[in-house]
Amino acid sequence: MPALHEPDWSSFDAGFQSIQGLKLHVVRTGPRNSDKTPMLCLHGFPDIWSIWSRMITHLPKDRLYVMPDQRGYHRSDKPKELCDYAPKILIEDIRQLIVTNSPGGKIVLAGHDWGGVIASWFAAIYPEHVSHLILINAVHPVTLQMALLADRDQRAASAYMPALTSGALEADWLKDPTSNPFKNWYREAQADGRMGSVEAALYEAAWSDNDRWRAAIDWYRASPFDLAAGPEMPSWIHERDWTIRAPTLLIWGEADTVFTANTRDSLATYFAQLSVTRLPGIGHNPLRDDPVSVAKAIHTFLDQGNQHV
Repeated sequence: MPALHEPDWSSFDAGFQSIQGLKLHVVRTGPRNSDKTPMLCLHGFPDIWSIWSRMITHLPKDRLYVMPDQRGYHRSDKPKELCDYAPKILIEDIRQLIVTNSPGGKIVLAGHDWGGVIASWFAAIYPEHVSHLILINAVHPVTLQMALLADRDQRAASAYMPALTSGALEADWLKDPTSNPFKNWYREAQADGRMGSVEAALYEAAWSDNDRWRAAIDWYRASPFDLAAGPEMPSWIHERDWTIRAPTLLIWGEADTVFTANTRDSLATYFAQLSVTRLPGIGHNPLRDDPVSVAKAIHTFLDQGNQHV
């Protein structure tokens, strides 16, 4: 594993943006007046904006990179109503973030885990706003739903979801904070050198508020993904053409235990232009485990044929 490369934290400009009546904490780096298309970077569960920080230090400095804490996370507002975490609301957050941060109305959209799922959803609905799509160990929403119903291995990998959404795990964590595997995860990441002390402090602050867990898990509770549907697919799958036509890069840590190889391989059905970079021996979070390889793959993808993206 590459040695820890701490980013220059002073190069990140943090502030708040008004999105759908909420205050979202948004961190940016890079020139505001660049002629390169801005990159909007969406984290997953249970990460925060800083998951992108190390990788971005290995990308060209002539682009604006925008990294929000998504609603419910870290310093962003955390609505109380479950309906405020439905996909249509999350998608509108993305649209308004683009309007706020990209004068041209287009972005390179990147997402990891949940961030990649919702980025794919957005790209299918608003193709006019997405010049390129980058997914990092993330899958198309329809692919995930189909796998949850038809793929035994994916169902097993996603067996944590009912326990997460039921509230049982949250109750256990309140009684015994040391039983929370996600808190243990970022502490282990610091101990083994995958996370520096500054970022570890950000995570500690982000997850010191127990209501943050409620808000982040509400993404799962409000999602339409169904592990127990009958022989017919859920109706939302038939609502539109889900094909994504933007050039798409999938970066895949091959030791992923969240999404199976079968789920990954079925993605091609929904992408008109899909390239895949595989990272052997890397798990579900390449941004944490191999940011240099992720940055190299992204730079190559955006620089293909000397495109001015």
